[in-house]
Amino acid sequence: MAPGEGTKRTGETRFRTIGSVPKIHPTAVLEGDITLADDVEIGPYCVLRGRISLGAGTVLVQNVHLNGPLEMGAGNACYPGVAIGFAPQDKGFHHAKDGAGTVIGDGNTFRENVTIHRATREDRPTRVGHRNFWMAGSHAGHDVQIGSDCVFANTTLFGGHAEIGDRVVTGGSAAVHQFTRVGRGAMLGGLAGVSKDVCAFFTVTNTNYVGSYNRIGMRRGGASPADIDLVREIYGILVRSRKPYSQRVRALEALAGSPIADEYIAFVRSSKRGIMTRHGRETTSRGSAAGDDE
Repeated sequence: MAPGEGTKRTGETRFRTIGSVPKIHPTAVLEGDITLADDVEIGPYCVLRGRISLGAGTVLVQNVHLNGPLEMGAGNACYPGVAIGFAPQDKGFHHAKDGAGTVIGDGNTFRENVTIHRATREDRPTRVGHRNFWMAGSHAGHDVQIGSDCVFANTTLFGGHAEIGDRVVTGGSAAVHQFTRVGRGAMLGGLAGVSKDVCAFFTVTNTNYVGSYNRIGMRRGGASPADIDLVREIYGILVRSRKPYSQRVRALEALAGSPIADEYIAFVRSSKRGIMTRHGRETTSRGSAAGDDE
């Protein structure tokens, strides 16, 4: 045991503290192998079960439910009703199976009733990066991979295995279909549904419909004028052009050589669900699975 490390046992519960004893409300329930930094705060009626680690400065306000395996970094804040690490909503997954669990980074805010489910896979946990702001009622399904510095408005929904890049912003009740990818810096409008991959910095304004690119977000993120101009050109090629999809991809590949263009090319080439453009909603799509080939 490391110097300064204390151990407390209650029945079958074993939790470790580093240095001082964390602030734990007497109504909180802790069961399992739990490690807490010395300044963690656990409020009234919180319940922690399983193998859980909470980093320095993390606060569970009240009525927060955490289920292991779960690693949560420093400076996170969980508001009432937050439930993280419970079994996937998958009929084939037994609720008592651990799987790879859930890993949360630093500095995230989870507002009321946010839910995030642990992974079905054994080799990769459900993962959330750093400094994300989750507004009330947002949900991430099992095996989801979330980047950093994102803002998710109320009741944003991410289906299982979705992959969300850094600095993504969503409006209220935006929904991302399972296995779908959203590139960094993209924006999803309120009530927008996404079942095709969204390229970096594109703005989704309706269900499976790209209406613009996120020029303001790029500026705020420190992008150079040259990179913004290149994204505008790529947006014109992939979204505004009426050429067949295969020709649009060839035009994109002709821009290879710059980091931004290469990022788009790699994203398009690796797409399994097709790339979202503006050539019709999913319900009226005329295109192929590869991306609205006309």
